[in-house]
Amino acid sequence: MAMCKVLIDENLYDKAFVERYTTGFAQLAEALATATPEWAEQYSDIPADVTRRIAREIAAAAPHVIVNPGHRATYNKEELDMRRMIFAMNALLGNIERQGGMYQKKGADKYNKLAGQTVAPTLAKPGVKNMPEIKAKRIDALKPEFKYINKGGGIVQSIIGAVEQEKPYPVKAWIMSRHNPLQTVACRPELVKTIDKLDLVVSCDVYLSESAAYADYLLPESTYLERDEEISDVSGKHPAYAVRQQVVTPIGNTKPSWQIWQELGNELGLGQYFPWKDMATRQLFQTNGDEALYKQIRHTGYLEYGIPLLLREPESVKAFVEAYPAAAARLSADGTFADELKFKSPSSLIELYSETLEGLANGYGAPRYRNFPLKKDNELFFVQGKVALHTNGATQYVPLLSELMWDNPVWIHPQTAKERGITTGDFVWLENSTGKEKGRALVTPAIRPDTLFVYMGFGAKAGAKTAATTHGIHCGNLLPHEISPVCGTDVHTSGVQLARG
Repeated sequence: MAMCKVLIDENLYDKAFVERYTTGFAQLAEALATATPEWAEQYSDIPADVTRRIAREIAAAAPHVIVNPGHRATYNKEELDMRRMIFAMNALLGNIERQGGMYQKKGADKYNKLAGQTVAPTLAKPGVKNMPEIKAKRIDALKPEFKYINKGGGIVQSIIGAVEQEKPYPVKAWIMSRHNPLQTVACRPELVKTIDKLDLVVSCDVYLSESAAYADYLLPESTYLERDEEISDVSGKHPAYAVRQQVVTPIGNTKPSWQIWQELGNELGLGQYFPWKDMATRQLFQTNGDEALYKQIRHTGYLEYGIPLLLREPESVKAFVEAYPAAAARLSADGTFADELKFKSPSSLIELYSETLEGLANGYGAPRYRNFPLKKDNELFFVQGKVALHTNGATQYVPLLSELMWDNPVWIHPQTAKERGITTGDFVWLENSTGKEKGRALVTPAIRPDTLFVYMGFGAKAGAKTAATTHGIHCGNLLPHEISPVCGTDVHTSGVQLARG
């Protein structure tokens, strides 16, 4: 927010881009009225002069610059507006569809339309005819403010309240597919209570995970090397497709998840909703019956078409038109495809102020800072992250990877450790109102004095036993149950008390 205010106050933003491609600039500027670097310093500990310097350096490099939105959206209840401010700053820098900046996906349909010819084949989307409409309310989208959540993922942690309160109706079962909520979702104690109240829990997973251990039925899925999957659209600046293929025979009586659900559907008399014999049939359908394309992507595993295109980058557009002369008919007055740049919003523009969001949640029209409490005064911040050696909370179940990294010691600043008589290797206790965990200390200046850090995915309380699952801190046992406003995300930051073990 403070950097955006610097850009606006010092006229360092791209006025032409803002005027052409955004709405709500005045409301954004008003929301930033008090967001000075000095104001931000009291919350971020970043000196005001550093904030100004960085904002000016970024502006000087624009539009060939990017403010990366990062990964994960579960650090606190402010994720929505934090991400909105990141994208707002990119808009102020005018970097969209410019070299080094942000860009939109150029799938086959869009690319072919711009080129004026068929450059890339378009994949068919397998549909199901006469699928009955589900009329029951979703348990995770009852409030209008959650209109924009990812419908595929939903608000997983909402099952806690739905089961406890039996709203909007009694929930009797939980079917999990490649999901380990007891390790990846906050508030493990409440999740265990929830599972205990259900009549049926089914887990389809590659591993005997912590959640799978609580299931009444475990459906063993093949690993990624043991299964075929449908063709994926991985387009970026130009169209591209990829396919994951089986390379080894499955170990044990495992099956790919698509086959498991298909066979269950057949047993239930629902086979008509799985209208493909096998994955090869499904892939051939995706290629619109084009056997040559089917064989080609099966042979190479990856196909890309055309040349990279950035709609507002003159040199990129020039090369595109030279390759596809018919594209010249769609050029804008400035010789680029500037007029083709549209956004998925009611106005087709970047809405720095959203009337829709304001209607869903009062005060959310423009991004604002809301200092949601994350800890008590006598607690330290507790944060987590991921390590390259492991994938999420899953590969700790792989013996070889578990042996390479089998523990997640607690990062503690030297000052914090000294105050408590803690040295590297000591056992320590982390405790709050949610739970209590024991681990080993790693004293390091790479962490703030008011913060503790661990890698997630360790310290499982159930499931397959490996070095990694039986050692370390279980993060979910220290994170309270939260549902963030509007976006419905979990919150993976909490407060804990630290003591020597």
